[in-house]
Amino acid sequence: MAKNTYTGEITKKDMWTLFWRGMLLQLSWNFERMQGLGYCYCILPILKKIYRDNPEGLKKAVKRNLEFFNTTAYMALPILGVTAAMEERLAKEGDIEEGSISSVKVSLMGPLAGIGDAMFWNTLVPICAGIGISLATNGSLIGPIAFLVLYNIFTTAVRWIGVTKGYELGTGIIEKMSGGIMQRITQAATIIGLMVVGVMVATNVNVPIALTFGPANKPLIDVINGIMPKVLPLVCTWGTYKLMKKGTSATKIMLGIIVICLLGALVGIF
Repeated sequence: MAKNTYTGEITKKDMWTLFWRGMLLQLSWNFERMQGLGYCYCILPILKKIYRDNPEGLKKAVKRNLEFFNTTAYMALPILGVTAAMEERLAKEGDIEEGSISSVKVSLMGPLAGIGDAMFWNTLVPICAGIGISLATNGSLIGPIAFLVLYNIFTTAVRWIGVTKGYELGTGIIEKMSGGIMQRITQAATIIGLMVVGVMVATNVNVPIALTFGPANKPLIDVINGIMPKVLPLVCTWGTYKLMKKGTSATKIMLGIIVICLLGALVGIF
C-alpha cells in the first residue's frame, strides 16, 4: 500500500497535538491496561475530530483505544500515527474492519518494544551516559547537561519522525516490517549496546587496590592487569548484575559498595 492519502481531516496541527500528548503516555500507567489509558489520551483529540458527526462511532473508537497497550514509550508514536490513519480511514471510508485496528496495535507493540529497548536502554543511554560521565569526571558541569541534551535530541526526533511517518504509511507499515527486518534491527542494536556497556565497564569502573608486594613494592593491581586487563571491574560489574538478577535492590547494592569501599580504605586495601 502506498502512503496514506486520507488527509482530509487530520492535519499537521493534529500531528503536533499527537506528538506532544505522546510525551505524557505513561503518566496514567496501571497494571491492568498499562499504557492503555495514556494511549487513548494521546489520540482522543483526533478521534473527537474525525467522529464529530458520529457519536456512536466515537464511543466505539474510545473503547477500542482504551484496550491493553504496552511498548517502549518512544516507540508508541509510530503506532499512534498508524492508528490515527486507520481510524480516519474507518470513519471516512468504512472499508476496514474495526478489529483490524486493535490487531495492528497488538502486532506492532511487541516488535517495536524489542527495537526500542535495544535502541534506547541498551545503546543510547550507555553512549550518552558515557559521554556525560567522561566530562563529569574531569570536573565539568557540562557532563549531566550533555547527557540530557544528547539523549533528548535523539528521542524527540524519533518521536516526531515516528508519528508522522506512521501516519503517512498508514496500514502499509505492516508490509514494510515483513521479511525479518525488525528482528535484524533488534539484534544489531543489542550487539552495539553490549559493546558500549563493555567499553563503559573498562573505562568507568575503577577498583583502586593499594596493596603492593615484593621488595620493590610492586602494585598488585599492575600484576592483575598484566594477567588479564580490567578483570576486577568486570568481576565487580558481573557480581552487581548477578545480585540484581536475584532480586537485590539497587539501593542495597549501592549501600553495600559504599560500606565495602569505606572498610577497604580503613584497612588499607583501597
